[in-house]
Amino acid sequence: MEEEDFKHYIKWIKGGLDVDSKVIFFCIGTDRVIGDSLGPIIGSLLIDKFGSEVVYGDLFNNVTYENIISTLDKINTKYENPYIVAIDAALSSSENIGKIFVDDGINFGDSLGKNVDKVGDLGVKVVVGKDYNNPNLNFNVLQNIPLSKILKLSKKTFEGISLIMNK
Repeated sequence: MEEEDFKHYIKWIKGGLDVDSKVIFFCIGTDRVIGDSLGPIIGSLLIDKFGSEVVYGDLFNNVTYENIISTLDKINTKYENPYIVAIDAALSSSENIGKIFVDDGINFGDSLGKNVDKVGDLGVKVVVGKDYNNPNLNFNVLQNIPLSKILKLSKKTFEGISLIMNK
């Protein structure tokens, strides 16, 4: 895998951040809820292209609210000061559906009323549906997003990451 180009890209978008650590892709979600399967789908695509060593979370090994802390502990034990790129589906306003946002980390579980600290050094949030500011309604939204939409957004995100990795 060609990490150097991705590191340089991260430095550029983060305004010169020093990234000399191992880049780890941390793909959050579950394949049991269509709208939340974006992370695992991207994780599986990343594994197929770059190998499983630097990807955590795929269709066979989901990273969810229940195991997120233990998975992060495994990463931090295996790698010294890893640079974690967290990838997750998100809910937002209607006009943001289909957009991809890059930020410093992800507030995992926010739209479902779960309180977890920010995850990752870099966060890739893909808006898959409308946020109703109600955990029950938001869970219903995630359950009823068409799989075709999730596959399209997963592929778009994966292709962007692949482009960066192969520059």
